[in-house]
Parts: sequence; C-alpha cells; structure tokens
Amino acid sequence: MALEHPEVRIPPPLLHLGGLLVGYGLDQALNWTLPAWPGQYALATALALFAVLLLAGAIVQFYRHRTTVLPHRAARELITGGVFRLTRNPIYLAFALLHLGCALSLSSPGMLIMLPPILWVMHHHVIAAEEAFHEQQFGDQWQRYRQRVRRWI
Repeated sequence: MALEHPEVRIPPPLLHLGGLLVGYGLDQALNWTLPAWPGQYALATALALFAVLLLAGAIVQFYRHRTTVLPHRAARELITGGVFRLTRNPIYLAFALLHLGCALSLSSPGMLIMLPPILWVMHHHVIAAEEAFHEQQFGDQWQRYRQRVRRWI
C-alpha cells in the first residue's frame, strides 16, 4: 500500500518539550542538580547557537524548495543541498542540541537522562516513518542520498 504522507504521529518539537518537562520534574522531585563546572554555560550557549543556525538553514532550504517543513505532510522534493549535505535530519539534530543545551544551562540531570529515550523514539518512530515515505516517494534518488549523507552527523 502506497503511503500518501509519512506516518509521523508525534510532533518532534512536542516530543523534546515533553522530555524536557519530564526531566525538570525529575529534578524537582529528587532535588537533583548537576555540579557546576567551568565552561558549562559557554558550551550550552554554543550548542544553542549552532542549533539555531542549523534549524534556520534547514527552514531556508524548505522555503527555497517550496516544500513542507511539517513531518506528517508529503514532501514535494527531496532536499539534498545546504545543511542537508551534512545531515539527513538537520532539524532533529538541532532539537537534540537545544535539548542538550537546555539541560546544561539548567544543570539538569533529569533533562540529560531524558535525551536518550527521546532520541530513541525519534529514531524508531519519527525518522523511520519519514525514511519509509522518502524511499517510496523518491526511490533511487533517496537511496543515493541515503548512502552519501549520514542520518545525524
């Protein structure tokens, strides 16, 4: 059966937001905090800035190609240029970096603990659904792109 669009059921920004909130809840319930260390806030800021640049670069590519940024809608075109030359999932990488930056800036072990399960759900549900659709939609073009560019970095 041909897919009309990727079967993405969980909006990725809400998935990360949920993980951050659960992590914050763990911190509050268990009175957790990470010890401060030199460069912690500088690293958190650098991660956040890089994430914003990555996200902006991806959104510009979607706009230029006049295709959707929404993962539950069908892409009209496979984007392989710009930040998509570096990673097949620049937006999801940006979300992960923002998540990590938030955890570091708030000294939150709960948020750090929640990042791996969020990435697991992203990989097995969101990205898997998108990639199945792209394989169907773009065939050999997708296969060549997939072999050339890593999923994350």
